[in-house]
Amino acid sequence: MANRETALAFGPEGTLIGVLTEPGTSRPGAAGDVACLLLNVGINHRVGPRRINVKAARQLADAGIASLRFDLSGVGDSRASGGSENFRAQALADMRAALDQLQSATGATRFLLFGICSGAANALILALGDTRVIGLVMLDGYIFPSKGVRIERKLRRWAAFPFNPALRSNYAGWMDWVAWARAPGDAQARGKALGRLLGRASPTSTEDTGLYQANAPDYAAPDFARDINALVARHVDVYMMYSVTINTVDHDRDLMRDLRREPFMSKVRYKFWPEVDHTVTSLAAQRELLGEVCRWAQAIVQPQQDAAPAPLRREAPPLHAGGAEMAGTSAAQ
Repeated sequence: MANRETALAFGPEGTLIGVLTEPGTSRPGAAGDVACLLLNVGINHRVGPRRINVKAARQLADAGIASLRFDLSGVGDSRASGGSENFRAQALADMRAALDQLQSATGATRFLLFGICSGAANALILALGDTRVIGLVMLDGYIFPSKGVRIERKLRRWAAFPFNPALRSNYAGWMDWVAWARAPGDAQARGKALGRLLGRASPTSTEDTGLYQANAPDYAAPDFARDINALVARHVDVYMMYSVTINTVDHDRDLMRDLRREPFMSKVRYKFWPEVDHTVTSLAAQRELLGEVCRWAQAIVQPQQDAAPAPLRREAPPLHAGGAEMAGTSAAQ
């Protein structure tokens, strides 16, 4: 029987909008107890870049796993909340409401999460704050590379600079000089370009604007290590994936170099994708990524089917510095 898709409005105010995707009733091996939540990527609509969340939902349904893709408050089709919570606290409340809806609709009591960039940051917050979560995939989430790795990354970018128009357009200084060259008589363009020589211009590149940050920049490596160690101790299956957008190479988990000695490093899954970019542009990359995500989900589901799950209670989210907010360095910095 074909998969089923149902549009939903849910949450305390009925303002959260999502699409529930379920396997056909006659599909063998349906997960039953386990379902998946698919999260927004930045301010993108719930379909995700290149419709990646839609494709993930349907492929998961083909594997017998129900899912819900939805928009956070104020994103896509979901109206802004009438409450006074800050963004991060509201996101956590929205995601918990989504788990409640997914549980009510499917009967699932344990959940997997899939998030890219800011979606990865939100997935981590939800996993820490709700013990119903048993697994999460974070694509281009947080990174903690060593200084040497950062230097190598910059050198590789400089080497590619003359040959890569997309890379050149990512450097504000270069674009300022291009703008002046195109309009030599423009006083503002001239001032910006010459300001570069005097060190007065900001930002130095579009990366410095915070545009690509998964979260605010004060989530330090020790905080991340503490949180991932806590998830591992709770037997949550954590899968950290990184695209080639961050760096063109990865030598033995370079992007977590500062945390190599942490206990969690031998217990989480880690994958560098040299053929996958940040928004999973090519169809081949989409097939690779979604195939891996589905295999990961099925590997988690099977042991859950073989053993009767003990009931889990929901817990309040752990408080970090700054209350309920978590902050950190995104992979795309």
